[in-house]
Amino acid sequence: MHGEYISIVISTAALAISAASAYFARRSWYQTYRPVVTAFIAEDDGGTSATAYNLVVSNTGNRPATDVRIEASPKDIQKLVMPEAEKSRREEAYRCFRPESTITVLRDGEEMKTALGAYTSNSANGPWLNYGAEIQINVLYKDLSGRRYKSTMPIKIIARDGFGGSFWAEST
Repeated sequence: MHGEYISIVISTAALAISAASAYFARRSWYQTYRPVVTAFIAEDDGGTSATAYNLVVSNTGNRPATDVRIEASPKDIQKLVMPEAEKSRREEAYRCFRPESTITVLRDGEEMKTALGAYTSNSANGPWLNYGAEIQINVLYKDLSGRRYKSTMPIKIIARDGFGGSFWAEST
């Protein structure tokens, strides 16, 4: 009788350990094999009359992401745009954060970008992005199974090349 009790306890413990192991293996798989979507502002081209900036969305995970959307409060978006910028220029920045700018599918390893605006300008309107402005954004997305993810991160209008203020140009 005593031997049966011990074998039942050992079997139950083995079953519990196996179930926990299966649970943690599955959970680890979901954390490892998933989309990881980030967003940042990058300099597109520095010309003689303006420096253009893009809002870049990148999936550095190893699974596709769906319904990728970037959210920011209107108050925060205002920090990115110079107050004296034309209304049409302000709208260019705001549209990046609207629901209609949702990316349907972002493949693993893929990067997509959209124009955010320009900083310097020789026109009478002057610059329309606030260089150095930093705000918090939310990046919302799903995986192919419909699991939802939300990441909060800062974005900043600054040149990524020479993030400390300067850089050595590549030799030609």
